[in-house]
Amino acid sequence: MKTRIKELRMEKSYTQELLAMKVGVNQTSLSRIECGISVPDANLLVRLSDTFKVSTDYILCLSDQRLISNHSDKAIKCLQRYQTHISLLQKLNPTQRTHLQHFLESMEAVY
Repeated sequence: MKTRIKELRMEKSYTQELLAMKVGVNQTSLSRIECGISVPDANLLVRLSDTFKVSTDYILCLSDQRLISNHSDKAIKCLQRYQTHISLLQKLNPTQRTHLQHFLESMEAVY
């Protein structure tokens, strides 16, 4: 893992200080991780993954595949659609909600 983090940092031409600032740790902590003296906690691992746009499995050397499939992009788009739907539902009055519920229940019988 220590070599992966350093390799990713070097690819981006980040100094330890810059990467530490980006992920919210001090440079000493990052240096200790890169030297194999300490291990990043789960939160830091996720921040590193986001910063480098690679999977946590790649950072942990559990996979040689850098990127996770686009499932995370699909999940984000799906959540955005749900948020839009919820926003629309909240605008309905009680009668409209009842009609929508009956409609959805009738559709459930079809499928």
